[in-house]
Amino acid sequence: MRRPRLAIDGYGVALAALILIYAAVFGRLALAQHAGMRTHKADLGQIAQAVWNSSRGRFVETTDNGFIATRMTDHVEPILALISPVLWLWEDVRALLLLQVAAVAVGAWPLYVLALRLLDDTLPPAARGRIWQWEPLRQLTRPLALTLAAAYLLTPQLQSAVLTEFHAAPLAVPLILWVLWAVEARRWGQAAAAVILVAAVKEEMALLAAGLGVWMAWRGAWVQRRGLGPALLGGGLALASLAWFYVATFVIVPAHAVQVYGVAESGYFRRYGALGDSPVDIVRSFWARPRLVWAVATEPARPAYLRGLLAPYGFLSLLAPELLLLSAPVLLANLLSAYPAQYYGDFHYSAPVVAYFAAAAAFGLARLWRVAAGRLNRTSGSFQHLPAASSLTMAAVALTRNSATALRPLGALALGLWIAGWAVGSYVAAGRGPGGAAYDPTPVDAHHRLLARFTAQLPRDAAVTATAAVHPHVSLRRFAYQFPLGLEPPAAAEWALLDVTTATDMAPGDVRTRVEAMLAGGWGVVDAADGFLLLHKGAAAKTIPEAFYSFVRSPGPVEGESPLRLAAVTARDWPRWRQTQVTSEWRVGRGFDPTTMAPQMTLRDPAGNTLYRFADATPPALVWLPPAQWQPGDRIRITTLPLYLPRAWGAVVEITPGLAQPVAGAPAGTAQTALAALYGRDRAGDLMRLDGLIDQRGWGARLGAALGVPVTAAHAEFMNPEGHLAVTAWLPQTPLWPGAPLDLWLDWQPAAWPDGLAAFVHLRQDGENQDQQDGTPRLVVGYTTPADFADRDHLPDWRQLRVPETAQPGERPGEWSVVIGLYDPATGARVPQADGSGDERVVGTVEIGPPPVPDQACALAPAACAAQP
Repeated sequence: MRRPRLAIDGYGVALAALILIYAAVFGRLALAQHAGMRTHKADLGQIAQAVWNSSRGRFVETTDNGFIATRMTDHVEPILALISPVLWLWEDVRALLLLQVAAVAVGAWPLYVLALRLLDDTLPPAARGRIWQWEPLRQLTRPLALTLAAAYLLTPQLQSAVLTEFHAAPLAVPLILWVLWAVEARRWGQAAAAVILVAAVKEEMALLAAGLGVWMAWRGAWVQRRGLGPALLGGGLALASLAWFYVATFVIVPAHAVQVYGVAESGYFRRYGALGDSPVDIVRSFWARPRLVWAVATEPARPAYLRGLLAPYGFLSLLAPELLLLSAPVLLANLLSAYPAQYYGDFHYSAPVVAYFAAAAAFGLARLWRVAAGRLNRTSGSFQHLPAASSLTMAAVALTRNSATALRPLGALALGLWIAGWAVGSYVAAGRGPGGAAYDPTPVDAHHRLLARFTAQLPRDAAVTATAAVHPHVSLRRFAYQFPLGLEPPAAAEWALLDVTTATDMAPGDVRTRVEAMLAGGWGVVDAADGFLLLHKGAAAKTIPEAFYSFVRSPGPVEGESPLRLAAVTARDWPRWRQTQVTSEWRVGRGFDPTTMAPQMTLRDPAGNTLYRFADATPPALVWLPPAQWQPGDRIRITTLPLYLPRAWGAVVEITPGLAQPVAGAPAGTAQTALAALYGRDRAGDLMRLDGLIDQRGWGARLGAALGVPVTAAHAEFMNPEGHLAVTAWLPQTPLWPGAPLDLWLDWQPAAWPDGLAAFVHLRQDGENQDQQDGTPRLVVGYTTPADFADRDHLPDWRQLRVPETAQPGERPGEWSVVIGLYDPATGARVPQADGSGDERVVGTVEIGPPPVPDQACALAPAACAAQP
């Protein structure tokens, strides 16, 4: 059979352009993530050091545990040595990030040529040219193959893999696709080389290599009828790969793990929870405890993981189950793991599996195309049995030709749209690039750009200890440690580069204590600015310069008469993990007394629960520059460490004799606390500032529109002896489940609240109170009192109830209701409504459903669940 041509036609050029666009977009995102200090010692720093040492002849050597060791304590990845020459060309950790993006991007090409070959081979040779030329049919296969390759580039799991620092696993993707293409192209030497490289990626990839060897043997000897050569080659590779897996996993890793972990085994088998903590126990569970295995595999997030792998290719992968079976070792390892990062698809673990699902889609597409083409062939061939001179024969053949000519493009168009629709839909729902729901570009500010000034001062061969986010920037050296490792013998760190403004795996106070001990010993300051601190053994300077404190203090003129004034509150959010850093900016004036006027800020939820105070986890600013060191005119910036906060929260400041009006435009009066900022997350999970929405009547409707939440509105008037008191209530129609918060927004008019009255808000089930919030109006409980709004025409009031944990999802509609009213707390007497319809108003009913499936952030950090969209 003639081999289909691989001409670089317009479709090939289009694919090359898509590959370049992908590499540019995700390369830029990966570099920005590194520049914005969202890469860390684990894993970019430690892997980069192993690659760099390999490029210098020290195979995967690392010092990330505080002493010279090897990466083989955790994984056996010979491919790290094979890619290490890239650091000869550009000795920068960014070269590895770009290499990872490029490797995944070019995987689209072997997938494209594989799909093209499979589609071109769908027609048997004897059928070609029997009634018309089949070349027009081949012209339809190229756009189909291009669409499939584009779907590969749009796959969210691959995008997440290249944005999860750097790992070896994504490098297997183009190699797997290369094997599958080479087998179909009968390039047995290339196939064998690619299989060997797959086995070299990582120890578990050897199992995939074994499966690819079996595939080579089966396709070559039995499907393509190429004799025993491919069978022997493939079988040999399969056996060698299995032997390598055993040696790497059960000999090499245990031998090196003892040095670091004190246990002669791979720690990764402990990720399987109830299934066991050894490979024997895990495998035995499949026949000894099949119900347990099934229960684990069918937890809601795990079938969703499988759907996420199938969806970008329109579920065509299911038409080639034998190819999906080859991915079983890694697919099952991910699916059954107790570690959520493996079965959510947002890390690097799924990258090799995607290659099989993409290739299986190519086989499935070819099989559909073969069915369609075969039907046309049988239809036209059936007329050949009629007499040659028959006018019926001629008419039938002409009709068949015309019908086939019309149907072929329509069929190709339908298949292409099917794949493209699913691919685009998957990208919009979970893509990490522009337009994708998980698009999360890393902001790079002046602080991040300042790091280069400090790394440039480090000698190339110096032993360095650095904080976690700085470590990758200094990891291309033989001795690189994560602070405070490297300071004690036998380590020999001579330099320390710290960024005290970020999470350092140490409490800020412990970092300062360690730095003070270093300065009291043989270390000195070389340079410092904006929270960066460069120390060197033997340096003479023992005092941290003023420039270091610029992340806290900016000197300026004295403003106003207040000893201490809160100027602003802002929040910076990392949407992917729902981690929020809250910054408060203060102005220090004359007469400031740090013993009685120290800044106090509390974060609370709408129910009034305290979420965070400075005393709970002291921010680095207060550790390094406490109030006793502040001077009149100082502008003080206090930023919290990353916090997990609920969907709605507010920042509250205490009103003290030394604290003036908290923020321009914010209410001030007799309240002990005042609202400084109000934030909430919209339906997509993005953090929004909300306090600007409460200044006018109808604020609940505007708030619902801003958050993208539909609301049920109700209005009531109560016959207060001092005059009618009206209220408008908005009940957000958000999903509720046992234990979930339930918000209610109220707007009372007029703003003059009558003495001796309180509002009640009840959540009832069949008339029985299940939760309640009573009291005078407040914007968020404890934030403001009615006196703060005495000069306004309305009183905003945000109540938050909670659905009982004992509630049963799916109970009948109307069973749960939200009710409001007024009463006298002293007597318990209620205030009737003006229209005579009773002394309470039902705002609306709610339905209780099942809890949402935890997303990636919630599964890995339970504290993030409170803000899950």
